[in-house]
Amino acid sequence: WLVVGTALVQHRRSRAAKRGDLREIRSQVFTDDFHIAIVTTAALPWMTGTAINPLLRAAYLSKAGRSVTLAVPWLHPREQGLVFPGKLRFADPQAQERHIRLWLAERGGVRADFRLRFYPARYDLDRGSILPLGDVTGCFEAGECDVCVLEEPEHLNWYHSGANWRHRFKLVIGVVHTNYLYYARMYAGAATAAVLKRLNEWMCGAYCDRVIKLSGTIQPLPRAVVCNVHGVRSEFLEIGRRAARSHFPPRRAGAYFLGKVLWAKGHRLLIDYLSLQQSLGQPPTHVDVYGGGEDLAEVEVEAAARELRLSFFPPTDHSGATLRRYKVFINPSQSEVLSTTTAEALAMGKFVVVQRHPSNDFFMQFRNTLPYDTPEEFLQQLQAALDSEPEPLSAEERRALSWEGATDRFLEAVSNCTLS
Repeated sequence: WLVVGTALVQHRRSRAAKRGDLREIRSQVFTDDFHIAIVTTAALPWMTGTAINPLLRAAYLSKAGRSVTLAVPWLHPREQGLVFPGKLRFADPQAQERHIRLWLAERGGVRADFRLRFYPARYDLDRGSILPLGDVTGCFEAGECDVCVLEEPEHLNWYHSGANWRHRFKLVIGVVHTNYLYYARMYAGAATAAVLKRLNEWMCGAYCDRVIKLSGTIQPLPRAVVCNVHGVRSEFLEIGRRAARSHFPPRRAGAYFLGKVLWAKGHRLLIDYLSLQQSLGQPPTHVDVYGGGEDLAEVEVEAAARELRLSFFPPTDHSGATLRRYKVFINPSQSEVLSTTTAEALAMGKFVVVQRHPSNDFFMQFRNTLPYDTPEEFLQQLQAALDSEPEPLSAEERRALSWEGATDRFLEAVSNCTLS
């Protein structure tokens, strides 16, 4: 009874302290006098969403006048080759920071004065993920502990061994990037997915005051809202502006699909849709597929066996000249939370053919989005896109896709988090 009583007293004190923190941060947010600490699970030069999007979030928040610190994982040079491309290796965090800031200026299109910190981590081969080592909450000084943004909070906390984030910071917001349950069901089975679902709920409930889901495809989580707080790099919007002004040659190429080649990423559906086109006796549509991945060889064999007009090419820069010549981007994937490549294609002024699915809800507001519900409707929308020309983006559409627009949505979400 003594132990239970002590635990109840501590719990009540903790809840009272958190209510006090929320009142304090509410006042700070109202006056724009607060620091934002961002923690993510990957860093450049690993070109993955959880390396790029938190970096751009930090940069644009800093550009908007906010005080920001970004914490990213540091891998020992022996492990860097497991995720970094080519021969890129760094002897120390300072060298990697120089690379990150150079990419941000040259490719991200933004220069910003935010603090960059590294925490020790390792790469887990079994999970294909970077996992923190030690107490990451210790990366931050006392004056940096107002608002904390945990990018992929479930991932960050699977093996968390330090102080509770909610005790260290006045307000902790988790941003959920990845549909882990989809991959668990596909590759590990229903039992593993059920365990992971419960674990994700516990992690987010224990360590986050609020959760932002990028789309409604993510599992239900405690105290969660749906809001797209991501944008596209300015270079894609500039390509769209120049294309609308006829600064590029006409887009004579047809349809393409860009992404990691995995059955789970929609390649199975694409093959099934084009096979249906064959069975209906319709003229075959040629689609170019760009990307590499574990299932590439199997996808190529299946496409050849069905005699489909699919051509395969290696991973290609989406903003490069090769892909600018296409006017139709197709993405049949159902595993995405929010597809970056779909947003980039829209920003470049292209048609996008996507399924009506919670992961694509954000894209339904754009005139060049051609949604479908059935395989037959996919074929109709694809043909309609190939037979017509996309509309130039309006100023409102460009703003919605930009990182400036995403930053506005993020700051509004932070403000709303302090009110509820």
